[in-house]
Amino acid sequence: MERYSVTDLSDECRDVLKGFMREMCEWEVKYYKKSLDAIENDSLEPDLEVVMHDDLLKIFKTFVAEGGINYDRVENLVCGRHPEYDLGSDKLEVEVVGDNHVLVVIKKTKGLTPVFRLTLAETDGKCMVVSRELQSGNKWKKTYI
Repeated sequence: MERYSVTDLSDECRDVLKGFMREMCEWEVKYYKKSLDAIENDSLEPDLEVVMHDDLLKIFKTFVAEGGINYDRVENLVCGRHPEYDLGSDKLEVEVVGDNHVLVVIKKTKGLTPVFRLTLAETDGKCMVVSRELQSGNKWKKTYI
């Protein structure tokens, strides 16, 4: 499979990838500490879960295709100390597989350092994140975005 840099992507796919990763990182950074404080103090900020859900849903509606398990994260509001998507520290490897499908392998450098990949494809006339897979040994396993 050929490997490309992020700059080799179409402008639209590059903007979607970077926009999605930037907004997800900002969401996790913003809500990770608030979530911890709520758990530690047993005092959930009024409507914190609702606000987290609504903010995350806006990001997903903009960048992620609906279907399957893609939106499961919106329901469970997972956020961690080291954001899952971090343009500042993640290593990105782009593998183009077709005219309208792009695989982006993301290698974490902080936290548990998993390797996962996003598939971007044209959906309803625009580029969207359509799936995410986590590397387990030599296999890829589908997981929520």
